[in-house]
Amino acid sequence: MADVNLIGSYNYAFVALSVLIAMFASYAALDLAGRVTAAGGSTRVFWLLGGAGAMGTGIWSMHYIGMLAFILPIPVAYHWPTVLLSLFAAVLASVIALYVVSRQKMGASRAVAGSVLMGAGIASMHYIGMAAMRLPAICQFNSSLVVMSVVFAVLISFAALWITFHFRDEKTGIGPEKLAGAVVMGAAIPVMHYTGMAAASFTPSGMPADLSRAVSISTLGTAGIAAVTFVVLGLAVLTSWVDRRFAAHTLELQEEKLQRSEAYLAEAQRLTHTGSWAWQVAGGDAVHLSEEWYRIYGFDPENGPPAFEECRQRTHPEDRAKWQGAIDRAIAEKSEYEVEFRILLPHGSVKHIHTVGHPVLNASGDLVQFVGSSTDITERKWAEQATRLLAAIVESSHDAIVSKSLNGVITSWNKGAERLFGYTAEEAVGQNITLIIPPERRDEERTIVEQLTRGERVDNFETVRMRKDGSLLDVSLTISPMKDASGRVVGASKLARDITERKRAEEALRQAQTDLAHASRLTTMGEFTASLAHEVKQPIAAAVTDANTCVRWITRDEPDLKEAREAAWRIVKDTERAAEIINRVRLLFKKGTPQRELVDVNEVAREMIVLLGDEASRHSISVRTELAEDLPHVIGDRVQLQQVLMNLIVNGVDAMHDVDAPRELIIKSQPAENNELLLSVSDTGVGLPRHQADQIFNAFFTTKTHGTGMGLRISRSIIESHGGRLWAADNSPRGASFCFTLPTKAETAE
Repeated sequence: MADVNLIGSYNYAFVALSVLIAMFASYAALDLAGRVTAAGGSTRVFWLLGGAGAMGTGIWSMHYIGMLAFILPIPVAYHWPTVLLSLFAAVLASVIALYVVSRQKMGASRAVAGSVLMGAGIASMHYIGMAAMRLPAICQFNSSLVVMSVVFAVLISFAALWITFHFRDEKTGIGPEKLAGAVVMGAAIPVMHYTGMAAASFTPSGMPADLSRAVSISTLGTAGIAAVTFVVLGLAVLTSWVDRRFAAHTLELQEEKLQRSEAYLAEAQRLTHTGSWAWQVAGGDAVHLSEEWYRIYGFDPENGPPAFEECRQRTHPEDRAKWQGAIDRAIAEKSEYEVEFRILLPHGSVKHIHTVGHPVLNASGDLVQFVGSSTDITERKWAEQATRLLAAIVESSHDAIVSKSLNGVITSWNKGAERLFGYTAEEAVGQNITLIIPPERRDEERTIVEQLTRGERVDNFETVRMRKDGSLLDVSLTISPMKDASGRVVGASKLARDITERKRAEEALRQAQTDLAHASRLTTMGEFTASLAHEVKQPIAAAVTDANTCVRWITRDEPDLKEAREAAWRIVKDTERAAEIINRVRLLFKKGTPQRELVDVNEVAREMIVLLGDEASRHSISVRTELAEDLPHVIGDRVQLQQVLMNLIVNGVDAMHDVDAPRELIIKSQPAENNELLLSVSDTGVGLPRHQADQIFNAFFTTKTHGTGMGLRISRSIIESHGGRLWAADNSPRGASFCFTLPTKAETAE
């Protein structure tokens, strides 16, 4: 009797479960491929082996659940060592698949080889798995269907590799493309399995099955296999997701760091006026031009990289040959080049550029690119020109320009210093600055250094310095601190100007002013000779009268000594008064060098009132004083201040000669602002000349018939030499006031 094939059927729930597992395994393959591609080193090996284990487990689980879905009318068991061998085949196929798709490139030959190996592995897993079946029947295969199943395995593997390679991007999470690829792969993989199952036919056998090391799989066992498979694949996908998130975060940090670095680089290029570039030797096309390069060359980035010829045309015509020659030599020698040249911008401005280029060679040693930088050195060129110009000015200056360190060592010495001090630069540089400072003035240098270390400048400091021959000269010094890059004062720059002739001229002018002031005093005093004679005559006449009285008291029969003594005391007082008047007049007539001392201005005012009081009385002028008490003294020349008050009082008296109204002269003193005191002489005369009030202090301007026009000019010069100010103003309703201020603290320079 002929053998009858056993008729089998399928549990469609298990078939669906096997397809679902295939899809899940396909998605895991797509996800794990991205992790293997993104990893490197030992991490790559971990992902490759771990991913292959999870993927192989999924493919193997799909295969066995598909076999368990096939139901025969006889009991079926499975030889578990053979089952493990089929699992190994599935994992090996997965290793091959992940390795192929994780490469940077997957050419046609590599894809074909990978798909053949992977298809062979899957086919091996399938037929090894079927060899693990233990049942009382004989299994036979249809060779055509077996070949077809292997072909399907290879084709499906090729499709799986292609899909996985193109959807392996490690940045992609659960997306529609990846899900669609998983569905396609998951649906295709069972095709090979069920084609292989269709190739097998079973006929009963009278021989009992060898059940050693064989196990039967119940429905619960099948569910367990499925559950374990889903757990393994789920853990693999979860681990991949966590790793992807971590990698994405790391990549974000790296991108942020890269963007920050690029921003720093762009800012550094902007600050240093340096642009980076790269260009192809073949054709001269630019492959990289930084933003700063565009700014330097004046091109618009929106228009894209300029052609090589455009850059050449922008080079200054006079420098074009030098620029082109440097590039041609670098190309011929495959070497670096460095060149300075000018560029001419469209609006006509010129820039100086310093360019450095570095050659880039390919694996064959051929020159393919130049990379480098272009720096705008226009400001540096201008600074160099300015430095050269300044050096020329310094060398040609008639003034001495010297620099020194803080410890006094001379570091530079120009031609002007050679002419002024007599030392050559070779003799002076390296010596201490005390070389030209008189011994008695070396304390000045310490004071100057202290001021310089505070960062302060010394302006127009007048002093005395010494020539090589030992002679002295008057100089005016302007000294500036020299600072290093950190702002620390490290030295000083000195400009010394010879003011010897100016000092002589000032001394001559001062002497002329003194002589003129003396002449003015003589003129004024000459005009009041009669009044002065009357002032002197009064105490002398009183003394004569008292002398006669004293004689009478003594020559009486009974001398009255008490009355005689009182008359003698009056004689002494009258003669002292006459002597005081004569001394004051003598001082005004005396010619000498102005002497500065502490002066009580109230006392000076009282002296002038006594001296000129008779002249005021002759013209019916009342003199009133408003002198503030406890005024501080001023430092000045007593005689010169007397002359000023005398001029102002005499002018006030003259202004009231022809006034038909009450005549009053008021002399007032009071404190003023800024540590000064104020003196004023006010009259009720004709007032300031109309339309000419601003000219009254000009030399030789006068409203008097016999005036010289120098009194007010000299008075203003005297007050200004004392550090004060003299001015005039009209009074209301009539008259004029002349006021002047004097400092009460700082000593005034003559």
